[in-house]
Amino acid sequence: MRRSVVQAGFTIIEVLVAIAILGVLVAVLSATLTGALSLNQQTQRQLGTTTDTQRVIESVRNAWAKRSDYDKACASGVNLPSGFVAAGIQFINLSTRAEPITQGNVVASPASAAPTNTLNTATSASCTASTGATLTGGSVPLMRRIVVSSGTRAQDTSLSLDVLRPGE
Repeated sequence: MRRSVVQAGFTIIEVLVAIAILGVLVAVLSATLTGALSLNQQTQRQLGTTTDTQRVIESVRNAWAKRSDYDKACASGVNLPSGFVAAGIQFINLSTRAEPITQGNVVASPASAAPTNTLNTATSASCTASTGATLTGGSVPLMRRIVVSSGTRAQDTSLSLDVLRPGE
């Protein structure tokens, strides 16, 4: 009696096809993974920039809790994160209806006609009054809009906050 030998295994063609399919799958998955990691890094930078911008705007709001700092439109003790420039912190004088006004205390028409003033910041306890802090005649507006732009960072962010003049 003759026994036949059964050969088990794959042919060289089957192995090559399997390796080619595996190579295509690895290439697609690695490109997808690389794109996802890049998007994650970009999102982290954007979140960091937005958080820093919020921190600056809250520092100015806290400084303006003192009426003297609000009246001079300066913010003492504001520490700017790296990459931020002081010129990126600005204010716009507003009417009681939160409409931008000119130095003559007239509602600006269009709103973009209202002057945008750079806020003076100081790391010490005192700072000098900003240009445009008072209106014509020496009065102080009852409301201001703080605008903070991150400036030179790759992920530029701009936030604004309307602040009322503090009470006596």
